[in-house]
Formats: sequence, C-alpha cells, structure tokens
Amino acid sequence: MIHDLQKMKKKGIHHGRTERRIPDGFILFTSALLVISLTMIPVLATEPTVIISKYEVTPAVLFPGDLGTVTLDLSSTAKAGSEQESSGLVTGGAFSRTKNTDINVYIEKIHVESKDVKFLTDRYDRLGELGPGQTIPVTFVIKAPDTNGIYFPEVWIDVAGGRSTRYPIIINVNTDISSQKKPALAVFQQVPDNVTPGENCMAEITVENTGLTRASDISVLVNSTTKSLIPSTQGRYYIEHLDPGEKTDLSLTFATDKQTPLGINPVQIGITYRTPDGRTEKQTEILGIPIKGKAEIAVSSLSTDPVRPGPGSVFTLVSRVENTGTDRAISVKSSLESPFSGTREAFIGSIDTDSDAPAIFYLQATREGIIPVNLTISYEDDYGSHTINESASVMVYGSSGMMLPVIVLILIISGAGAVFWYLRRRAGNGNA
Repeated sequence: MIHDLQKMKKKGIHHGRTERRIPDGFILFTSALLVISLTMIPVLATEPTVIISKYEVTPAVLFPGDLGTVTLDLSSTAKAGSEQESSGLVTGGAFSRTKNTDINVYIEKIHVESKDVKFLTDRYDRLGELGPGQTIPVTFVIKAPDTNGIYFPEVWIDVAGGRSTRYPIIINVNTDISSQKKPALAVFQQVPDNVTPGENCMAEITVENTGLTRASDISVLVNSTTKSLIPSTQGRYYIEHLDPGEKTDLSLTFATDKQTPLGINPVQIGITYRTPDGRTEKQTEILGIPIKGKAEIAVSSLSTDPVRPGPGSVFTLVSRVENTGTDRAISVKSSLESPFSGTREAFIGSIDTDSDAPAIFYLQATREGIIPVNLTISYEDDYGSHTINESASVMVYGSSGMMLPVIVLILIISGAGAVFWYLRRRAGNGNA
C-alpha cells in the first residue's frame, strides 16, 4: 500500500482533465496509521463475573426473633479470564508477539435487599479484586422475623464496570419443608451381656424400614474386625425388599478363642439397598460384642515345712492357688478350717491368668495321725464374687512312727542274714 501511494505521488491522479498531486504530509500520516494498525491489535477479553457458589444459613431453621448468620462464598466465574494483546508485523498470518494478562474482577459493594429478615450487617464496600478461580467468604448477621415462614432475601453484588449479580437465598423460620420421600433402614441389636473368651455367642439384629418408600435389593454383610471373633454362620444376607414399617430378624453366631481381647469387640454390619429412583444407598452399623474374662481358681498343691511335723511341733502349711481362667482374679483370700492352732486366714491379693500364688498358714500340731483340713478360697472377677472349697489332709508323725523305719531296717537285715546262712549250709552239704 505504501508503494502504491508513492507511485500515486509520482504519477498523480487524473480526475477529468485536471491532474492533482497527493501532498507528502498526507502520505506520511496514512503510513503511520497503517503501521499502528499492524503493530497494535484491539484487546480480546473474556470478562469474568462474580457468583455465589455456595451459601449456608446457621442455624438451618431459625425460631422467630432468633439471631443467626448467613455465609456466602463469592467466586469468580472465569477460571482463566485473560486479556490478549498482540503486537508486531504479520508474518505468515501470525503476529510476532502475544501477551496474555489475567483479568481480575473488582467487587465494589455487597448488600442484601429484604423487607422481612433484618440483616444486622448492613453491607460490604470495596472488597477488592477477585482473581480467576478464587473464592472468598462473606458473613452477614441476621435476625429472624417474628412470623413463621420461608423468606427470600436477595443478595446484590456490584462490581466495577456497572455489572452486578442478584441472588436470592432461603431463610427458614420455624417451618417444615417437605423432603423427598425415601426409604431409611434402621438396625436394632440384641447381644449377650457378656461372653467368656473361648465360648460361642449369639446375637440378634433386626433390620427395619423406617422410611416412607420401599427399599429393595437389601444386602447385609457381617464383618468382624477381630481375628479371634469370627462369624460361625453365613456372613452375607439378602433381603428382597422391605416396605415402610416392615422388618426382618437375622440370627448371628460368633466363635471366640482364649485370645479374644477383653472389652467391646466391634463387628461391622454393612448394608446396601436400592431406592425407588434406582440409586444405591450404603450405611454401616456397629455391633458390639462384650467380651469378659472369667477367673478359674483351684488349689494346685499342699505342702508342709517341715515335711514330717510331729505332735506339738510348729510347722508351715503352704497352699498354692492357681488361676487357669481368662481374666485376673482379685481380692483372693484363703481360709483354713482345721484342729491345728495358729493362723486361720491368708490374704493373697490378685492372681493373673496362668499364674499362681501361695497361701501360707503358720500352725502347731496338736495330735498325731492323718488330720483332715478344709480350705475355702474367695475371689472376684468381672462376673462377681466366687467361693470354692478344697478338702485335704496333713500327716502328723508321732513317736511310734519313728520306730517304723527301724523295724523295717531290722527286718531287712534279718532277712539278708537268713538268706546268707541258708546259702552257706547248702554249699557245705554239697561238699560232704
């Protein structure tokens, strides 16, 4: 084009018979406009706006005259709003330089228009810029009107450039809003008061539809979280459907071992079902099996020191008490009934599982012979107080008892002499 203008300048333009020459200043001015048009391209922009992406009224249902809050989340609609500025001469249909600049939206004012709900926070002025993809919360303090009802105050958001947003919100003042009718499954459980490790137990659960519509394709999955507490019956149950108010009972049996942890052992009950609109709902219930250990107390041995007490002698009677159960025995105490004089009670304290402890009595023998004694042991565990009785006897050796070994020794020596004499005599006869 510049070349054409220069050519026109040289040759001139003929209009009829008159030839005019284009001034040099006009050519320079036109050339400058052309260069500017080639180097600066108008802005290509995507103008973002501000929306309320979410809001929350606290409390959700207000009573007349109550104070509450409304929290608004303000978000920019443009995740990558930008201005594009291109410059440079066209080369092969493209510009030589391109510059992208993010566009921020400037929030000038936020206020609420409402005739019934009183907003104690009047408005927010000049909140500033909100960039692409950004969200900021804004909170208003409100006071509910004195009349029950549903109210729709309108939030006005004014931004720079004259653009604005109008957004209604819902304020519920002591009014029931009907919800979509859906099924709802409730699980009621019956478990034993306690289960001793190593024993089986049974539990009953009742699945009831407390909702307003039918629940279909109901699956119940029993999953114990303890390795030593496992279902001994099937772990999955299927119920075709439950109408509102309908229920079904399921019996569960669990097996335990000696290592089952004491306390409440949780069993997960996973339930899935289908609603009338085809959606699948899931819920998890916890079945708590109470495991309580039980102490098992017995007398493992009975001994005296010295081993052979005599009449009138002082000796010690030691009774070893063992616990073969699954829980600790506490407040263990042993009582002795016997004709001996001396201590009658021995306090042991506590005995852990697979352990024993001595009950010691300091006594004096009153007569010789086999003397019967009776031991009474009391203890406590998680099941309450218990008492056991053990009968035994103590041998008291008298003075005649000391001659018995001597007599036995004399008999043995005499027998050996008789045998020796018989053998010698037989040998002598043979020689004769």
